[in-house]
Amino acid sequence: MTLDLKAIENAANNEKNAGEFAQLMHVFRSLGVTKYDYLVEEGLYRFFDDTTHIDIKLNGIPTSVSPVSDSFKIKAAVKQAQAGQIDFARFTQLAGNAGVLRWTSDLLNKRVSYWDNNNKPLLIEPIPGL
Repeated sequence: MTLDLKAIENAANNEKNAGEFAQLMHVFRSLGVTKYDYLVEEGLYRFFDDTTHIDIKLNGIPTSVSPVSDSFKIKAAVKQAQAGQIDFARFTQLAGNAGVLRWTSDLLNKRVSYWDNNNKPLLIEPIPGL
């Protein structure tokens, strides 16, 4: 299966709020996405299937990443996002401040991992409802 750029863009653009995250993950899986990374400094999504990947800008915002990683800061940012207290732009800013270089939404293992500059996970969260 080849990833369909337009279908992925349409699915992402139809998400109205973070409460629809699990539903969006179901749609991505139906489109052949196995995981995707959000690259904080580049403000870019990288979607993977079994054999390849595609890069998509979507709502990405290039954000500087602190060289000092802080798992407490990213945990606090995730809690705020899950509670609907902040938007995506603010979340990416907080992630960068926490030293998160990228996060990976793994649709097969049903988890999101937040990675530091040394490619070590600062936080691993389940994807509820997937």
